[in-house]
Amino acid sequence: MKINSFKYLACFVSLSIVFLALPGQADNGTLLVKCVDASGTPVQNAKVVALNVGTEKSKDKKSDAQGSAEFTKLDDGAYRVFGRKDGFAPALHEFTVLKGSTESVTLTFAAGEDKKLYFEDPAEMQRANSMLQLGLDAFKQNKLPEAEKLLAQSIEINPSLAEAVYYYGAVLLPQGKFDQSEEMFVRAEKLADILKTTVSPNPSGTNPYELVSQGAKAQLKQLPLYKAEQAVRQKNYDLAAKEYAEAIKNDPQNSEHHYNRAVVLSNAGKHDEALASIDKAIQLKPEQAAYADVKARISARKENAMLEKAQSIMNEGNKLLQNGNAAEALKKFEESRSMVAEDKQGPLWSQIGKAYANLNQRDEAIAAFKKSIQLASEKNAADFRKAFAQFYIDAKEYDEAIGVLAESSASSNTEQALLELAKTWKNKEPNFAIAALEKVIGINPQNDDAYFDLGQLYYIEGKSKDSRTKELLTKYLEIGKDQEKIQGAKDMLVIVNKRSK
Repeated sequence: MKINSFKYLACFVSLSIVFLALPGQADNGTLLVKCVDASGTPVQNAKVVALNVGTEKSKDKKSDAQGSAEFTKLDDGAYRVFGRKDGFAPALHEFTVLKGSTESVTLTFAAGEDKKLYFEDPAEMQRANSMLQLGLDAFKQNKLPEAEKLLAQSIEINPSLAEAVYYYGAVLLPQGKFDQSEEMFVRAEKLADILKTTVSPNPSGTNPYELVSQGAKAQLKQLPLYKAEQAVRQKNYDLAAKEYAEAIKNDPQNSEHHYNRAVVLSNAGKHDEALASIDKAIQLKPEQAAYADVKARISARKENAMLEKAQSIMNEGNKLLQNGNAAEALKKFEESRSMVAEDKQGPLWSQIGKAYANLNQRDEAIAAFKKSIQLASEKNAADFRKAFAQFYIDAKEYDEAIGVLAESSASSNTEQALLELAKTWKNKEPNFAIAALEKVIGINPQNDDAYFDLGQLYYIEGKSKDSRTKELLTKYLEIGKDQEKIQGAKDMLVIVNKRSK
């Protein structure tokens, strides 16, 4: 969701503070003031003034050896606290609110010369207001660093200028200075909430400090969204999710917040949490088709991520199996299988079969290989059959191996697989090669290569197989087309005829 950074910035008129007398309040408040220098050392004999900004009544005291000044029996209200001492610039704190309570304030004195504070000098008040106006003009022209500097100067002169504090926060916001901006909005809200009860420059209209307070509250509510947007731009999706969670706390019924959180959680790889968030968005606004589309994409991402993780674990198992550690490989294959839908488990079951075979667990191996074929897609069915057949070949169970590969006698893939196996094993296991080629001829009586290869194997077997050798090679001469093989068949037949006499 795109956020307009200035949507909630109300336009305020720069104000001079006019204090109104308020009805008398209970005089049971206490104000404890601590005076210290920049190093934290107590400042003694400083003149401390506590001024009720509503009634303009003030009290003053000298700080004691511990730098403390205690004011008791104070009326309820907002108090400006300031102090003076030779060799130091005036120290100021605005504001502290008493409501029959005891409050503490620290005045920090910096070395310097005495001077009039803004509320004691109309020229300083005007200078602060001028800086505010110049800062607003720079802000409107998007001259953010210049506006920041001018507004900071305005606040330095008049720290109670709520509008300046508010706009200072607003200027910091688009610069990504979120912590400082939040501090300013909090401060502006507190100032405005105090001043709106004691100041009313326009009694017949809306209290402008109420507008400042409302604007600050709105900005604080929106702040997590600004932070989230920046985090997304920086691809810090975990932080973005955290900030959207904060936005949801502020506005739990806003479906867009849940939607945005779902997107960044998915980008962070937290797909289950993302699905929970998008489900909440759908619950709040079921008619929004875009939410359903996002849920489908998140679900697909989750499945793909799970498949990638499962594949990685399977690869670890494959390496263990290659290194002869079938038991640990089997654990990896089972872990991977638990993460994959059954219809996609074919490759895993084939590897599980190989692991069981290495562990000499025959029944489990056979069951696993059969499961791999059962779940096989058209693309990889032949590979799984070959793996199962290899298991039987290793055990010298040739008929079972051929049976696995020849379950569908009409399959050209089966015929080709048998030819390839015969070629692969003719030197290591000629009996399997012979059985495979006999099966090929049974499947396809016109496979001339099978006749030649089988005749050649029987020829190597010797005189005891001469009858079958003659039959096969003679058939090849009838149907064969390879001139080199034709000549080879004739040469073998010459030798067979001679040794048969």
